[in-house]
Parts: sequence; C-alpha cells; structure tokens
Amino acid sequence: MKLFLMAIAVCTIATSTLSKAESVTGKEYQAVVETAYSYFNGAAKGDQTLLSKAFDQEFGHVKMISHSNETGKEVIKTVPLKEFSGYFKQATKDKWEANILSVDIVDDKMAMVKLDFHTPKTHYIDYLVMYKRQNEWRIINKTFIAKNKLE
Repeated sequence: MKLFLMAIAVCTIATSTLSKAESVTGKEYQAVVETAYSYFNGAAKGDQTLLSKAFDQEFGHVKMISHSNETGKEVIKTVPLKEFSGYFKQATKDKWEANILSVDIVDDKMAMVKLDFHTPKTHYIDYLVMYKRQNEWRIINKTFIAKNKLE
C-alpha cells in the first residue's frame, strides 16, 4: 500500500512539474528563427530589405571554402556580409527550400542556427551565428558548405 501511495505521489509531482515547463518556442527563439528565414527569403527573392534586416552589415562576415587560383589549394575566404548581400540582386527562378535543423540560444544574447538549404543544383548547410544588439537579432557570421547535386 505504501508503495502504491508513493507511486501516486511521484506521478502527481511529475505531472505538476511538466505542466509548468516553458515552451521552447519562446519570444527569443521565434525572433532567432525569423532572422534566419529573413536571410533565406531575402536571398531567394533578391530582397535587400530582408537581407539588411537579417545581416549585421556593419560587423558581419561570411566564411567559405574556396580554391586559390595561384596554388589550387583550399583556402578560407572571408567576405563582409554587406558585400555578400549584394550577390542577391534578383529573385531566383528556381525553387529554394530551407529547414532549420537546430537552434541554440545563450543568455538571450547569442544564438547559433543550423540551416539545411536546398536549391535544384546545390545543397548547403549553413551555420548562422547571431548576436542580439540594440534589441535586434542579427547574423554576424555565416559559415557554410555547399555540395553540388549534379556531380
């Protein structure tokens, strides 16, 4: 009988604890996700307003693997986000799709988003590092890898 009452007490405590758990889709989480999709949609639509909303164009950079023309070796190329935004002047004619694979937020000031991003020709995995400054989430670093689907 004591064991039965103990089991009921444990279940009651567990249930009451679960009902007070906060949702992972809180305000900061939603703002971080919206920033990631502002980048994606801005690039797909050639929308400079969305890109400037997503990117910290004053301090941010993109890092990517490239090949040196002189040596042919892999190098890490760094491009300011302001320059990178300029690559997307027109809407794509192709269908692009993106899914957020993970979001990690630290102290409601820094976040890391892993974005799975597909175009008809290329599959990208982006890591987007964000800071919240002046009450706005902005991407300060975008690092990615691209795999050609046609190879």
